[in-house]
Amino acid sequence: MSSSQVLLQAIEELRANPEQSKAVLETGHCVVLAGPGSGKTKTLTTAMARTLSEDVVDPRGVACITYNNECAIELETRLAKLGIAPGDRAFIGTVHSFALSQVIAPYARCVSIGLPAELKIATKAQARAAVEAAYESAIKGGENPHDRWGFASEKRKRDVDRTRPEWLGRNPELVTFIEHYERELRGQGLIDFDDMPLLAYRMIKENTWIREAIWARFPVLFVDEYQDLGHALHELVLLLCFGGGIRLFAVGDADQSIYTFAGANPALLESLTQRPDVETIKLRFNYRSGGMLIKASLGALGEERDYREVAGAPEGEISFWGAPMGLDTQADMIATSVIPHLISKGTAHGEIAVLYRAAWLGDKVAEALKQAGIPFVRTDTKALVRRSSRLARFIEDCARWATGGWHDADPPFSRLLSQASALMFGSHVSEAEQDALSRQLILFLESSIGSPATTHTWLQRFDRELITPWRALARNTEQEWEICAEMISGTDPTKDLDLPLAQFAGRADSAGRVTLSTLHSAKGREFDAVIMYGVNNGDFPNKRDRKTELGMREARRSFYVGVTRPRKELCLVFQEHHHSPWVQELYDRTQRE
Repeated sequence: MSSSQVLLQAIEELRANPEQSKAVLETGHCVVLAGPGSGKTKTLTTAMARTLSEDVVDPRGVACITYNNECAIELETRLAKLGIAPGDRAFIGTVHSFALSQVIAPYARCVSIGLPAELKIATKAQARAAVEAAYESAIKGGENPHDRWGFASEKRKRDVDRTRPEWLGRNPELVTFIEHYERELRGQGLIDFDDMPLLAYRMIKENTWIREAIWARFPVLFVDEYQDLGHALHELVLLLCFGGGIRLFAVGDADQSIYTFAGANPALLESLTQRPDVETIKLRFNYRSGGMLIKASLGALGEERDYREVAGAPEGEISFWGAPMGLDTQADMIATSVIPHLISKGTAHGEIAVLYRAAWLGDKVAEALKQAGIPFVRTDTKALVRRSSRLARFIEDCARWATGGWHDADPPFSRLLSQASALMFGSHVSEAEQDALSRQLILFLESSIGSPATTHTWLQRFDRELITPWRALARNTEQEWEICAEMISGTDPTKDLDLPLAQFAGRADSAGRVTLSTLHSAKGREFDAVIMYGVNNGDFPNKRDRKTELGMREARRSFYVGVTRPRKELCLVFQEHHHSPWVQELYDRTQRE
């Protein structure tokens, strides 16, 4: 089937849902409010493919900004099925990647912005050193400079336009701190990640021709998870779309905004829906969960929403598990009772997730599952493979290929080569560079086939034979090459962390593993069964949440995100007689006729 036929079929499939169909066919500014399980990604990718096919004339294209690389990878995978590959007139990446690759890199040398010709991205260590040096020169106080920088960083992300009165008018002492910090970085030819959208905004605002150049290349801008992207992205959208002629298609859900600590503000999405020049479309149907789980989600949220199940969908199940004591006992209950209960009903290990608020809670569950012999994989901050890192995902894919070989090439070598090329050179690579990269990658992968090496040993060779030479030649300044070293440390055999390469690659029998994840890391994912761990009174919400109304709203939304992940069953685990008040609200809601 040709790509045009695939697209027509995708559009036809959406006709049964009038809201999705309307969004895909929209040709003006559009905001899609998409609740959990509402087919948001399918709507977004189909709209992108249709726009490229019908609205934008080659060689012009579209740009899609996502919250993180994990979201970008998901969109790329979906778009590939519609015949669209990254680089084929479609930019897909984070706001930082967009700012660097589409604004700063091509135009910084043409304007006076104080950047070196060969800029580099500051490492975490370099950024910390710059904070300390800036604090010494600007503040000269007796507190921890990094504690103070937390406030400065928040201001830096919020007050994007430094020509406005609030830049100097609010906390002027922080302005001095920020300016000294940025001066420290520039003196070393460095920028940090927060610099990227800020510098891009300044360049576009001060130079109309840059705005016109971006419009010439990308007449339509798509934004995924708008509620999570913060003030810098919002200011760029206002500048490019409502002051620069680019059409906006934004997707988001304020109820799932759980990144205020990183600068997200759900009110920014809501402000777009109030504009008279924006068409707002709400997706009402939940394709993930049945009626009982939808009721539970609204009980978790504590507010009414017009969400509906699809006709014929199973109701779903909710179970409540009270343990006699605290968190350790609750973790043991998950391993000895809850997971066996789910397995006995036919739920596969790989379709079960245990969700919690912080990674240290995952340690308790991990230990309990180890004792019970239940295979698991962590996707929280202690994960071996960072799902948001393109390099980590590439390394995992190479391991999968190596343990399958040419006869079971999954993923295909062409995809690995494309990933390697993007990691090394971005979107511009010569034929000679591609050929050299291909030979190097083939030699490494072929020598890995049938190797008895454990994951730790294989990663060491990966670092030595690929990462080291690539790092010296790479033009992609965004790459976090230290990821491989972190993975080597994370498989240290002296700490009993090593594992067979086939298991790391997901090819061993135990690859069907229970997922352990924080609520933040689980956002955007779905499972047949979800176990929410530690939903105790005093933990949901906790003392810190209760200090502010903002904190309470954020905690409530986190709870809601967890409750909306399952397709079939939700299991709530808590201390007996000490459950969260939100569990009670959820229970009351699901008991109503």
